[in-house]
Amino acid sequence: MLPPEEIHKSRAAARAKAWCLICFGLGLLLTNYPLLQIFNQPTSLGGIPTMVVYLTGIWLVGIFVLFRLTRVLGHYSDKD
Repeated sequence: MLPPEEIHKSRAAARAKAWCLICFGLGLLLTNYPLLQIFNQPTSLGGIPTMVVYLTGIWLVGIFVLFRLTRVLGHYSDKD
């Protein structure tokens, strides 16, 4: 039987891996046709087309989320 610390570590790592899959699916949905069509308008925000602002925002949020998830997964890796 595993000690309680190891059980917590394995559950947290599994939770972080599940969040990786959830974020991947969410990223696919956010860059799919129906949502892209909403932002494909002739309007702009500060002189920048809304499609560019939307895609850049998704890209930046995706990088931040991946950074945080890799830090969590690195923390729970089996490096002793």
